[in-house]
Amino acid sequence: MSDHEESKSDLITSEPRPSEPARLILRSIGEGDVRLATECGLLAWQSSIGRYLEDFGPSQWIELENAFALYLASFVNPKTDNGRNERLVIAECDGAIAGFCGYEMKEAYLSDLWVAPQWQGRAVGAQLLKAALLALRLSGQKMMALEVLAQNARAIAFYQKHGLVETARCVKYDPVLKRKLLKIWMQMEL
Repeated sequence: MSDHEESKSDLITSEPRPSEPARLILRSIGEGDVRLATECGLLAWQSSIGRYLEDFGPSQWIELENAFALYLASFVNPKTDNGRNERLVIAECDGAIAGFCGYEMKEAYLSDLWVAPQWQGRAVGAQLLKAALLALRLSGQKMMALEVLAQNARAIAFYQKHGLVETARCVKYDPVLKRKLLKIWMQMEL
């Protein structure tokens, strides 16, 4: 069976490898997950773009935490879909939320992929990406795109390793960080 022909059940539970957690489960977010997933997202953000957060004051941290929590909570009740047909997958490892991945089915756009620092390098991000790619492929999409901060070298290397290529660069204003940042657009054929 090729990578493109994997069954959905192959993505739910993975057999552990030495670099992986003992048990990895990919699932939908539940109401009780929002707080822990928010913490996971904040830790991942801090580990990947920490230098942009050094001058954050307490009110900015609260704003960032609230933004993550609102985003994640919007997936608990999918009735609030805004037409983009967004999905969110939680990675649970050994009973802990290790990361999450958000993607838009209609736009074939990966909006978020965050893995808590203690789970990075253990195939959690790869399994989340694989789940998003499979869902997009099964929905009939032919391409998938994403945007990444140009200074996030680890994320860029991860995406390149998984077949994404840079297609454009642009400077965009980030409303959470309240500054202009260089972003890289990447995409891949599905």
